[in-house]
Amino acid sequence: MPTSSSPCAEVLEIGGLPAAAHLGGDPRLSQRLLAQIAGQPSRTGTTMPCGARWTEAAEVVRGCLELAVAVLQGSHPTAVPAALKVRIGEWATTGVALEAIQHSTHAGFRFVLDELWHRATSADGHALAMAGQRLSVVLEDIETTFTAAYLRVVHAEAAQRDDAGEVLASALITGSLTSTWARSSGFVLSESYNVLALATEHQPVGNTGSRPPRWLQRLRMELSSFPGGSPPALLGVNGGTVLIADEILGGTAAVGLFDRLQAAIGIPLRVGLAHAPIDKIPAATRQAHELVDLAERLYRPPGVYQMSDLVVEYQVTRPGPGRRHLAAVLDPLNDQPELLETLVVHLRNKRNRRRTANIMHIHPNTVDYRLRRVAIETGLDPAHVHGLWYLQAALVARAHEANAADAAQDEPGAGS
Repeated sequence: MPTSSSPCAEVLEIGGLPAAAHLGGDPRLSQRLLAQIAGQPSRTGTTMPCGARWTEAAEVVRGCLELAVAVLQGSHPTAVPAALKVRIGEWATTGVALEAIQHSTHAGFRFVLDELWHRATSADGHALAMAGQRLSVVLEDIETTFTAAYLRVVHAEAAQRDDAGEVLASALITGSLTSTWARSSGFVLSESYNVLALATEHQPVGNTGSRPPRWLQRLRMELSSFPGGSPPALLGVNGGTVLIADEILGGTAAVGLFDRLQAAIGIPLRVGLAHAPIDKIPAATRQAHELVDLAERLYRPPGVYQMSDLVVEYQVTRPGPGRRHLAAVLDPLNDQPELLETLVVHLRNKRNRRRTANIMHIHPNTVDYRLRRVAIETGLDPAHVHGLWYLQAALVARAHEANAADAAQDEPGAGS
């Protein structure tokens, strides 16, 4: 079969005439072809069912016919003319569906083959087969070119909307949205939003360089399918923040949304969820990220976490004597770091002693011994629900106390 780089040396003849003559010799062919594609008589100056103007569609049809005539005459398949690429790009920006273009293109080539078949004799079987092969090469080149033109427009529009969405999300999250920018952004603002703090459980191997990881690309693609397009979002390689209007996500729809996003990205995901009117988004964003951070520190499984899910644990993280007292539960392990490390790894691995042992390169019996030592030193047994909860909460409180101490140390004048 010929390719786009191979010559078509033989001039094909069908019905005793050059095959190209059946196409190039009929001045009304393009209008007849166009009428068949549109399913209606030629009405120059009107709009076709797919949304393209009739005169523009006729221009594209004539260009495609010229390519078909050329290969039937034995010429090399040539590149799709730039003018046709521009026209298709214009259709993409004005909303003419690519599916309609592809359907019309196939219908047009079937029309051409029918024209040749009706003029063929019983001796033209080989010529018809060769004509079909050559026209299929032209059809492939045209479809590839048209699809690429659409994709360029789609990518440009998606990038523009993503940029605008990032600016809007940043303005809402920081509380710096101005009415002027809001009116010119193209986004329809809601009175209240669901704030989603996203955190991936781990990073897949192979995400190097400046190109976004595949899961992030899939996440952006999934968000772009939302009603009205991608919602305002700030996304990065570790997760991010997405703001979804109440009109799109309300009530119990959060769980369904999580399942949808989790399936799209293909890696474990935790989501902190908070709800707020538009002027309270900064506080809701902080809360959502605190919730997802807390779920991570507690080694909770992938899922959606709202305040009602972690209300007691969240209160533990608030500064004060209660947090300091809880953090101090682990002080007896300060001089035995292997016990603290074993506890952390064991909790991170959902209390699977063999997995903990493999990761730490120790025997499972050693894991059991160290956990018993934790129970003796702290008075809290990680093998029991009551002790396990307190130990998890103590680890969270200890981490927050350490962060608070570091922040105080970094303040100007600290330690002077």
